[in-house]
Amino acid sequence: MIWRAGPALLWTITISILTLLPGKDLPKVDIVNFDKVAHLGVFFALNLLYLRWLAITNTNKKRLISITLCCIVYGGIIEILQGSFYSDRYADIYDFIFNALGCLFALPVFYRLPAKLR
Repeated sequence: MIWRAGPALLWTITISILTLLPGKDLPKVDIVNFDKVAHLGVFFALNLLYLRWLAITNTNKKRLISITLCCIVYGGIIEILQGSFYSDRYADIYDFIFNALGCLFALPVFYRLPAKLR
């Protein structure tokens, strides 16, 4: 089942590249709260992909919570790096909160997935 690693790792690389680009290279989106919804959705997908990959044989609560916490920490690291490398980007606590919420929302969804989709 190693093929399950591909989507999670590819999504992680994509997030890293897009979130660590200089702000001037990003397109402007004029939709109210789009940024926060995007953070929620991106990290929801990230955690769900990792849960599907790493919980193939073991879906006990400790393992699922550990995977989720790792995804939340990754979201925090991304925010810190954004504030550290660029003058036109900054670390935003609200972005981190929505990253974490996205990860947390993935847990009940994962539990409700049919076994064949896990």
